[in-house]
Amino acid sequence: MKKRKNSKATRKLEKKLGFEFSDRSLLDIALLHRSYSSQYSLKKDNERLEFLGDSVLNAAVSRMLFEKFPDKDEGELTKIRANLVSGESLREWAEKIGLEKYISLGMQTKKHSERGKTKIAADTLEAVIGAIFLDRGFEESAHFIEYNLKDRDFLPIKDYKSELQEITVISLGQIPEYETISHEGPPGKKLFKVRVKINGKTAGKGSGLTKKAAQQEAAKEAIEKLDQED
Repeated sequence: MKKRKNSKATRKLEKKLGFEFSDRSLLDIALLHRSYSSQYSLKKDNERLEFLGDSVLNAAVSRMLFEKFPDKDEGELTKIRANLVSGESLREWAEKIGLEKYISLGMQTKKHSERGKTKIAADTLEAVIGAIFLDRGFEESAHFIEYNLKDRDFLPIKDYKSELQEITVISLGQIPEYETISHEGPPGKKLFKVRVKINGKTAGKGSGLTKKAAQQEAAKEAIEKLDQED
């Protein structure tokens, strides 16, 4: 079996995370993508930790926002949380610490596009959060999350679909059309690719774990292109 990332690299990652594990094997598993485990017939991968980390992340951010914004209602808090825990936010966080280069990937997965790899890094970050939770409990996990999100913009997630529709209806008298290009992957992990058309022409493309998320990405790209034309 191919040798995985050595302990020296793991310790280097711990320094970037600002967190030293009591049980470093938890971090090893968090960095173990299912493509690697499948290729080398390993019994473990990081998907269970990712599931756990997603829940811990949402709980920690919910508490942080509840305490930070005592005057905001449930709807407002939900939109701000959606922004902070979005795939884009996690990708930026993962890129900041260079998480991608520490992940054990199967040979075929290494050939994925850069966008695909950054999505894997975002998922792995959730697995790392799950590992921290198992190693030290919720309070340490929450501290780790809050520290890394403290400089983020605490703004509601933007509804690009509604914004694009408003633009096209006013300027063209048309409603954008969304088309699913493809959806690949196992249940619960499908990656949807969508394009949005205006006047019958592709105006933007996007991808996401849900069709709705992919449509938002496509609408965002379309808006950016329209802004450049002005």
